[in-house]
Amino acid sequence: MQGHVQYGPRLTGAEYERKLLSLHGSLPALPSPEQDREVRRQELELAIDYRLGRDFPAERRSALWAVQERIEEKRLRLGLTYFLRRLAAKLLFRDAHSLAAYAVEEYGRVLSPEELRCFLDLKEGEEPALPVDVEHCRR
Repeated sequence: MQGHVQYGPRLTGAEYERKLLSLHGSLPALPSPEQDREVRRQELELAIDYRLGRDFPAERRSALWAVQERIEEKRLRLGLTYFLRRLAAKLLFRDAHSLAAYAVEEYGRVLSPEELRCFLDLKEGEEPALPVDVEHCRR
């Protein structure tokens, strides 16, 4: 993993994957909104432990959770908008990129540039971006 940001030991890739599988394996087929929210919170905690370190400060974890909740709110609005715009793929593509940029900006309010790079698993000099599906945009 790239980066020099270190907040204590990190989860290994195998530990991270095992814990994610366990977390999702314990969910019922149709989780309640509260269960879904708690799983998203635990996923964030695991991502922090894996990418930044287990000793990442609690107050900054809470700040990242607040960011995550704002992003989820925008994501849900985007999902609703999708049904209205499903024939207009370019608009949805633009909105998805807007949501991604918003997420990076919000995480960047809590994390230093190097922490953000580690959290988003970016290589040195790599900019955060969604994969571009040019063929989908041409349809």
